[in-house]
Amino acid sequence: MIDPSDLIHRANELRQQAEHESDQGIRDRLIRMADSYVHLAESENWAKVHPASAASLGDVFVKGG
Repeated sequence: MIDPSDLIHRANELRQQAEHESDQGIRDRLIRMADSYVHLAESENWAKVHPASAASLGDVFVKGG
C-alpha cells in the first residue's frame, strides 16, 4: 500500500509546478495529475479503514459486485 500522505505531498508539488507553468495545456495536465494523486490517497485511506476480506472478495465474483 502507498502512504496517502506521500500522495498528497506529490499532489501539492504538482499544483505548485502548475502555478509556474506558462503553457495552459501543461498546467491543466499537472492539475489533473494532482487530482488523480488526491483520489488515490482517498482510496488508500478508505482501504485502510475498510480492508477487504476473502469472503467479501468472493462475494464480488459470486454476486457480481
